[in-house]
Amino acid sequence: MTHPVSRSLVESFYQAYDSRDPQRIGTFLDDHVEWDVFGPAAVIQICGQWRGKAAVVERFASLVPRIIEFKRLDRDCLLVDGDRAAMNGRVTSRHRESDRIISHRVAHFIQFRDGKIISFRAINDTLDAAEQFLGHAIDLSAVATDDDLVMV
Repeated sequence: MTHPVSRSLVESFYQAYDSRDPQRIGTFLDDHVEWDVFGPAAVIQICGQWRGKAAVVERFASLVPRIIEFKRLDRDCLLVDGDRAAMNGRVTSRHRESDRIISHRVAHFIQFRDGKIISFRAINDTLDAAEQFLGHAIDLSAVATDDDLVMV
């Protein structure tokens, strides 16, 4: 049986998320949380999978600040339904290596159990973000066109 999560709890999580304080974020995490940030980790090194509260807290304490300086997350939409929340918005950061400002669309899908996050999935506009991390457009001319696709 699932227990509904309150909108105020989800908004409190996002306040902690915006703070980028690893310990504050950690207060919202289940010990066995699954944290997935989808994207090409070879280009966007903050993408990947982390399992367990300690790993996610370490991600925010060490990996993320080494790669980017978080500026803001502009939330366009936040939906809370039952034990789940979904957010759509735009994240803006400064890439430390290049000093470029990176700004791209993102969606979050979160599941809670007993007031703690058990699953966090971030889906980034990875082509846009990867081009910004690299500092140039990615040549997609070798990618199949609609004419090249065959319906089976």
